[in-house]
Amino acid sequence: MNKLCQSESGFSWFYQRFLNNHITILLLNVFLFLLVVNEVVQNAGLLDPIWKFIGIAAPAIIVAGILYYVLDPLVHWMERRLHIKESIAIAIAMVVTVAILVLIFLNLIPFLTKQTAGIIGSLPQFSNDVIHKLNAANQQHHWLSNDNLNTINQRVSTYFSKRGWNLLTGTLSSLSNVVTTVSDWIITLITAPLVLFFMLKDGSRFPKYLSKVVPTGYRDRFIVMLDQMNVKVSSYIRGQLTVALCVLIIFTTGYSIIGLKYALLLGVIAGPLNLIPYFGSAIALLPALIIGAITSPSMLLGVVIVYLIEWVLETQVLSPLIMGNSLEMHPITIVFVLLAAGKMFGLTGVVLGVPGFAVLKVFVTTIFHWYQEYSALYPDVLPDEALEKPGEGHVEI
Repeated sequence: MNKLCQSESGFSWFYQRFLNNHITILLLNVFLFLLVVNEVVQNAGLLDPIWKFIGIAAPAIIVAGILYYVLDPLVHWMERRLHIKESIAIAIAMVVTVAILVLIFLNLIPFLTKQTAGIIGSLPQFSNDVIHKLNAANQQHHWLSNDNLNTINQRVSTYFSKRGWNLLTGTLSSLSNVVTTVSDWIITLITAPLVLFFMLKDGSRFPKYLSKVVPTGYRDRFIVMLDQMNVKVSSYIRGQLTVALCVLIIFTTGYSIIGLKYALLLGVIAGPLNLIPYFGSAIALLPALIIGAITSPSMLLGVVIVYLIEWVLETQVLSPLIMGNSLEMHPITIVFVLLAAGKMFGLTGVVLGVPGFAVLKVFVTTIFHWYQEYSALYPDVLPDEALEKPGEGHVEI
C-alpha cells in the first residue's frame, strides 16, 4: 500500500512539474510546429501548383493593392463630399488614373528613351574623357608606367565602345525572355483593373468576410489584427510614393539648375529607387556622380551639393512630415530586413520587404498577446491589452 502511494505521489509530482507545465506545453507546440514545417519542406514539390498560381496572380494583386491604397482616400472623399455613389466614384477614380498614366507615358517615355539612347551613344566619348583624365593625372603624379597606362587605356576604350552594342545585341538575343515578360505585363494590365475595382468596392468589408472562417471568440481580435495590418501597409505605401515623387522632383530640378546632362532621366531613376529605404538615393547618386566627374570638377561639386540638399529635405522635412514613425521599426531592423529580403527575393524583396515585415510583426504580436493571456505565465497582462488600437502599446523592433 505504501509503495502504491509513493508511486502515485511520484507520478503526481511528475505530472505537476512536467506534463501539466505551461512551458512544457509551449515547447511541445513549438516542436509540433517545426515538425509540420519540416514535412512541408521535405514535400515542397507538392506545393508547386500553388507557387505557380501565386506567381501568376501576385503581380496583378500587388499592382492593384498599391493603386488601392492610392485611390481609396479619393473614392471616400467623393462619396462623403460630392455625394457620388460608390460604383460611380470608383469608375471616376480609375478613369482619371488611367488618363494620367497615359499622358505621362505619351509625353515622358519618348523623352526618356531619347536620353537613354544618348547615354548609350555617349559611352565611347565617356571612355575618351576618362582616358584623358587618367593621362593628365598620371603625368602629374607618375602613378603608372607608360606601358601599364596604355594597356589600361586600350581596355577602357574597348569596353565602352562595345558596351552600347552589347546592350542591343543582348536584348535581341534574349527575345524569348522579352516576349515572356511582355505577355506577363499584358496579363497584369488586364487583370489588375478588375482586381482593383473589387478591392475598392469590397475592401472595407473584407475583414468581416474573412473573419467568418475564424472561431467566434477570436473574431474581434482577428479584425483588430487586420485593421492594424491595413494601417501599417497603407501609411507606408502612401508615404513612400509621396516621398519618392518629391525626391524625383527635387533631383530633376536640382540637376537642371546646375546644368547636368540627362537631368530628367537621372531624376526619374532616383524617384523609384527611393522606395528602397536608406540605400535608394545613394544608389541613384552613382550615375550622376560619374556624369558630373566626367563633365568637370565644378559639375561634380554641384551634384554633391544637390544630393546634400535632397538628403536634408528628405530626412529632416519630408520623411518626418509624411511618414512619421508609422512602421514603428528601428532603423537597424529595417537595414537587416532589406538585406535578408534582398538576398531571398531580389529586387521585389527589397521593395516589399519592409511592409511585409510590418505585417508579419503585427501577426506575431497578436499571437504573442493571445499566448500571454492563455498561458498563465504573464499574470500582469489583462485580456483587454491584446485588443490595442493600431500604433499603441508597441515597442520598436
